[in-house]
Amino acid sequence: MRRRVRQHVNPLGARYQKPRATKLEVPPHLGPNARVEVELGCADGRFSFQLAAARPECFVVGLEIREKVVADNQSLARCARLSNLAFRYTNLNIDLDRVFGPQSVDAFHLLFPDPWFKSKHHKRRVVDPWMLQIVCQQLRPGGELHVASDVFEVALSAMAEIEEAAEAGIGLRNQLEPWRFWRGNPFPAQSRREDMTLARGQRVWRMRYSLTEPPSASMVGR
Repeated sequence: MRRRVRQHVNPLGARYQKPRATKLEVPPHLGPNARVEVELGCADGRFSFQLAAARPECFVVGLEIREKVVADNQSLARCARLSNLAFRYTNLNIDLDRVFGPQSVDAFHLLFPDPWFKSKHHKRRVVDPWMLQIVCQQLRPGGELHVASDVFEVALSAMAEIEEAAEAGIGLRNQLEPWRFWRGNPFPAQSRREDMTLARGQRVWRMRYSLTEPPSASMVGR
């Protein structure tokens, strides 16, 4: 049974400001050229669990700020004998840059992030210029940034950040065309929030971006 944990935490709270995430390495049994897929803010990790089961040759990683959730997910992964699945504490607003090396990730999945509806809380949203720079540094050429939300305003805000960065030359390209959302789920996994959204007859606002080239050094920094 999972322990009750806070549904939301403020990533800009004082206790989360010290970078303390640690680097992850691909397990040796998967080989040095294994595909690496990362779920950002994985919560209960349902998407990550399903993806790891569907792609046993891949290294699947779930990053989450709530350490109790990380511990629970790690325990469940061991019980499920998913040796290609790992979970790690990370504050995406602070220390995502500490987890993976340059050009070492094939796909980042950011699924149904906390909407932080109040204007004064928008600064807590995950997608910002720094996060996009780190994602692009860590993606391999041709790698993917996949974002989905059930809230159109949140999805549009994320898309605006990514499209602005793309226009500035960060190296991301919408897989359809600029400002276009993707229909349907092309992945062999589905988060619990997506199940709930579809059960209500609502749309998932999904976007998929490919890295055409790594960002230049002049674009990197806070």
